[in-house]
Amino acid sequence: MLPLTAAHAVPCRPNVKRLDDTARRSAVVLTLLMVLVFLLAAWAVHGDGALGVDRGAKALIRDGRAVALETPMWLVGLLGTGYVLLPVTLVCSAVLWRRGHRLVAVWLPAVGVSAALAIAVVKWLIDKPRPTLRGYGFPSGHVFGVTVFVVLALYLFWSFEASPRWQRAARAAAVAFVAVVGYSRIHVNAHWLSDVVGGLLAGMAFALAIVLAMDARLR
Repeated sequence: MLPLTAAHAVPCRPNVKRLDDTARRSAVVLTLLMVLVFLLAAWAVHGDGALGVDRGAKALIRDGRAVALETPMWLVGLLGTGYVLLPVTLVCSAVLWRRGHRLVAVWLPAVGVSAALAIAVVKWLIDKPRPTLRGYGFPSGHVFGVTVFVVLALYLFWSFEASPRWQRAARAAAVAFVAVVGYSRIHVNAHWLSDVVGGLLAGMAFALAIVLAMDARLR
């Protein structure tokens, strides 16, 4: 009978790739930069500094738009809601739990809930109406949620050392997804361009902060 050593007594934890010190410093600087630019954008939209650009973008996208795009744009908007992203997150969390990545599996749904609360509070504080003059417009919740989702997904692809081909495909899909969702929000007259940009900035800042916290916990 083999002796019970420490290696036998403690379950083997799956290894994940983590950020080095240089990457962490770069992520911190980028997070702070995104927060700063977001605050400047919020100040600009409150002073109607982006109104001309917003109206120009709205006219460019909505004037003469194809009727055939109405349903696809609505469906794209649906993909960017919690009704889709949350179930996908829960499925990913369950898969990660079964494969032994228990910490990440717990973090994912917690991030989803905290992101929903954070964007609701930010929208309420800024209190900028949509093009329809109803509800809170800045920043776009759809773009915020999608940005957080894809940044975390890309981090996990890198952390779990997916093949370079899969990582390249994931990056291309992530950029396309965010861009199409942002376009769809203007197309259906749900948001101004400034709302979309605000959602992207806030989403990047929030997601990078979560990546830094998750990466530190994984250490």
